[in-house]
Amino acid sequence: MKYLPISEEKTIEILKYLDKTSLEDLFNHIPQEYFKKTSELLEAPKSEFEIRRIITETIKDSYILPSYKNFLGGNGHVHDIPSIIDPLVSRGEFLTAYTPYQPEVSQGTLQAIFEYQTFMSELMGTEVSNASLYDGSTATVEAILMACRIQKKYKVLVSEIFCKEYLETIETYSKYGSFEYEIIKANSMGQIDLNDLENKIDSSISAVVIQSPNCFGIIEELEDIAKITNQKQVLLIVSVLESISLGMLSPPGKYADIVCGEAQSFGIPLNFGGPWLGFLGTKKEFIRNLPGRLIGMGEDINHNRAFAITLSTREQHIRREKATSNICTNQNLMALRATIYLSVVGKYGLSEIAKRCYKLTKYARQILKNEYEIKLVYPDSPCFNEFLIQTRLPSSTVFDRVMESYEIAVGTIVGENLILSSFNETMNQSDIDLWKKALIAANK
Repeated sequence: MKYLPISEEKTIEILKYLDKTSLEDLFNHIPQEYFKKTSELLEAPKSEFEIRRIITETIKDSYILPSYKNFLGGNGHVHDIPSIIDPLVSRGEFLTAYTPYQPEVSQGTLQAIFEYQTFMSELMGTEVSNASLYDGSTATVEAILMACRIQKKYKVLVSEIFCKEYLETIETYSKYGSFEYEIIKANSMGQIDLNDLENKIDSSISAVVIQSPNCFGIIEELEDIAKITNQKQVLLIVSVLESISLGMLSPPGKYADIVCGEAQSFGIPLNFGGPWLGFLGTKKEFIRNLPGRLIGMGEDINHNRAFAITLSTREQHIRREKATSNICTNQNLMALRATIYLSVVGKYGLSEIAKRCYKLTKYARQILKNEYEIKLVYPDSPCFNEFLIQTRLPSSTVFDRVMESYEIAVGTIVGENLILSSFNETMNQSDIDLWKKALIAANK
């Protein structure tokens, strides 16, 4: 079935044509005695996810369904995906995953990218956002290359508490590319050491690169870091590992010169390592150094709204030596999924999702604080949706035991006795209580 949304403006236009003032007027020919106030007898409405969960619980004994609960953390997170996204992204107006070579013909595609840019700029707190990048790790590298071009210096400082895949990508580009980097040490709170940061900034440094929330789910003190970078006249790059955090935390662009990260959590399903969606935003003054494309809105000759590519800085479209990026993959299809997701949940919905993730994570930490078998690695650090735990037995043994006995993916193994567990809005306290019970049992 096709999804045919009607805007408020279109509704008003139709009512005016029908000489009606409201939707209720469409039914005023029906006698009032035939209207039943059934809503007074019904239970309170439930969310789409709640309904899906009820159906799954009802039929689980009749059908073979994947039933394990997913607490895996790190690079890639499980979140509820509204069912409307799949039918919308398959519509002909948006179906192509790439910007066509005669792009102005495809107004639907360009409008979707324009809306994506608008959403992401608001969430990041930046003046401009590009039209998407391959993934969070390459977006971070693009941000580093961008900072080096702006500053005309080719050395950066990178936090050691970055997601492993991001550090590996930075290492690859540094080894064969045009910049070098030095690591900023972490402190006992699982955040960057501000003293080490300040001591390592010298005249050769172009930018400081941090991740917040970082690879342990811990939130960095961006205001304190920005004071140091501003004083030392270097750029600050903030990479966001979990994009849902943008619905609750202060926009990184309030402190950073360049914001980048991974938007997989915005309606994109995890599927054996992908797909991903990198984002990047910055100040208008740096727009000429921005990698990728920018879509702008104007008017056609009939004064109708029209969209066009206003900046394209990849070697696929221009001379190679003038390009700001040699990655030509533009994740239009994933950007469309993110745009629909953000449109469906809205500002309030995204904020509520983020708050629920935070509250469930806080609850999980509280119920583990006094346990002997499991130790919280950073018990007092501010975290968003995941945290690191130390197990008494080898983490691989704990993982296998919990999966076999409880059908729970208890977390991501990040060390011999370390597990990173993540919590999201699809869970409830009962799920977390079971997770705790399984963890303790597996460590005995």
